[in-house]
Amino acid sequence: MNKKLLVGLMLGVGLSITPALAADLRIALNSDADMLDPDQSRTFVGRIVYASLCDKFIDITPELKMIPQLATSWSWSDDGKTLTMELRKGVTFHDGEPFNAEAVAYNIKRSMTLPESKRKFEFTPVESTEVTGEYEIKFHLKNPDATLMAQLADRGGIMISPKAAEAKGTNFAANPVYSDPFKFKERVAQDRIVLTKFDKYWNADQIHFDSVTLLPILDTTVRLANLRSGDIDMLERLAATDIASTKADSKLKVEAATGPRPRSARTSSCVRPCHIRSTVKP
Repeated sequence: MNKKLLVGLMLGVGLSITPALAADLRIALNSDADMLDPDQSRTFVGRIVYASLCDKFIDITPELKMIPQLATSWSWSDDGKTLTMELRKGVTFHDGEPFNAEAVAYNIKRSMTLPESKRKFEFTPVESTEVTGEYEIKFHLKNPDATLMAQLADRGGIMISPKAAEAKGTNFAANPVYSDPFKFKERVAQDRIVLTKFDKYWNADQIHFDSVTLLPILDTTVRLANLRSGDIDMLERLAATDIASTKADSKLKVEAATGPRPRSARTSSCVRPCHIRSTVKP
């Protein structure tokens, strides 16, 4: 997606909103996310938050097509053991640090070696990385393994600021620094996560609202009531018992999508007012 305003927020649903509408997009989640460190997190709802907060190497469309994000192109060696990625130029982390091949090498090493990392297993096929240019990096694999691309389209492909990671260590999640269109502003556990527009984002002209507020509301009935009253703009994971009545409401739109990866294959749903337009951009 050519920067969905919320990248695959509901496992493949991209949103756009006209500038005339409210500047803050309020989304109700069915639970609170775990820590906002891609190397340490593991929950499904955390992936939804990352979709707004974090760029990855590549993205996957609802049609299961891999498309560029932080990596603009990639190729495999004939023996299938070396993946070469060309990186997007002009990308800046939220703390002003540049995104380049050295930053990628740092991130992959952190994923593979941080004692608390949950990504170690995902990068088991990787023998090493090699910086071959300011915006080019090679992944050397122990054996051919096509699943690496799926990892780079998920939390394993999320890039964080090396400077911030070094300074904060395992406390990185308290004030994370990424490179997405929205940067972290604040988090109140079990209440809200607030993100604000990052003006130096590489595709900023495609972002048409100023902030995103993610609200954990555990009760599905309360989530839907908040949507109907206008207190939120979207909810994630509608209860099956509410689908029929919600689809019958002309003021609301139900979207459903299935996760692209077998390990996370599941059907999710979101509901939004009809004036918030859903688009998938190639």
